[in-house]
Amino acid sequence: MEWTFTAYVMKSVNEMADVKTGDVVVPGDQLCVIEELTPDFGTYERDGVVYAATSGGVAIDLKARSIRVLAADGTMKLALPVKGDILMGQVVNAYEQRAEVSIVKRNGKDVYSPFAAEIHISNVTRRFVRSMGNVIREGDIVRGIALNSHEIPVDISLVGPELGVLRAKCVKCGYDLTLTSNNNMFCLRCENRETREVARDYGVMFGIEPRKDLAPRRRSYDDRRRDGESRSYDRRDRRSGSRRYGEDRGDRSRAGRGRGRRRE
Repeated sequence: MEWTFTAYVMKSVNEMADVKTGDVVVPGDQLCVIEELTPDFGTYERDGVVYAATSGGVAIDLKARSIRVLAADGTMKLALPVKGDILMGQVVNAYEQRAEVSIVKRNGKDVYSPFAAEIHISNVTRRFVRSMGNVIREGDIVRGIALNSHEIPVDISLVGPELGVLRAKCVKCGYDLTLTSNNNMFCLRCENRETREVARDYGVMFGIEPRKDLAPRRRSYDDRRRDGESRSYDRRDRRSGSRRYGEDRGDRSRAGRGRGRRRE
């Protein structure tokens, strides 16, 4: 009798849910609604619907009335990151105010299946940035920190010395960009200059060595002072020239009036 009741409950639960025990799912697949089963490892809930957070097999716990997704070896793991996880991925789209990233590593380990993340322009740097194109470009490899838990897409931030762009390519020729100073980048192939919001260890894991000798030259104080003096001289010369030009016109006009009176 007990076995019959258990089988009946299992059949009822499987009929309610969109999936049944043993089904193979991938991240984002809808499993059931929250009223039917409670989300457990490998799943997450959004707007009352339970979704798969990782690839694997569905397992329904009748006693706990919960649903989980197990790895291929039967172990439990939570694929979606939690707040504070360090994530690494590649920028797939960069817009004016946000960028989309495909995450491939979580806390230094490869993820079972890549998932989507987003970076808002306010989470790139503490300084003011007018456009995402000044700090991140499509194809960049970035390292960020998760700002939310169990959600897709994951919101990440690049604010911090260890976070930011790890590898970038020239938008003109596609060659790896070399870091020169701060966030200034230089292409050794076509000599194009760009800017990125880089991590402290930019290029290290990809064998790209920094080239401080190629940094943009900063003008010295003496150069700026000489330029300022030159501009002030030019302004004085223009003003004095205008005065001389006005005086010459006045002299000619007075001379013309004098000649006219003498002819009378």
